[in-house]
Amino acid sequence: MTVFDASVLVDAMVVAGPRGNDAREVLRDHHTLRVPSIFAAEAMSAVRSMHAREDISTGRARAALAGIRTVRTAQYGFEPLIERVWELRHNLTVYDGWYVALAETLGTSLVTADARLAEAPGPRCPVIEVSAFANSSPPPQRTAGEGGDDRQG
Repeated sequence: MTVFDASVLVDAMVVAGPRGNDAREVLRDHHTLRVPSIFAAEAMSAVRSMHAREDISTGRARAALAGIRTVRTAQYGFEPLIERVWELRHNLTVYDGWYVALAETLGTSLVTADARLAEAPGPRCPVIEVSAFANSSPPPQRTAGEGGDDRQG
């Protein structure tokens, strides 16, 4: 069981080349994604931004939206994770903290296409960049608490 952030799904659906290939490879054997309940909205927001920048066509954006609508997910609410998300506030956005807190709670790793998130201090779970996850066996993982300040308060 792995938690995937929305960037992995978006890259798998709309990005060509190695980055998109890595995301597609990582998701290939995961039939149900473990995600925060904001996952679909976050993925749609990313597709909207890519379309607004004219990085993708309207047709590709619509295809991605159809994919977002049909991807199988096990969604987890925010309220049980509020305290941990708050503890991560110094290093992560609320949304990124939600993914991290979920992975920590499930006792698993978080896979992301966001290098900034993968390198952020504070998580007590492995946060793995999708390219490392796709191209490594086993993937390099940060141990719990490694990587810096995990301030509370």
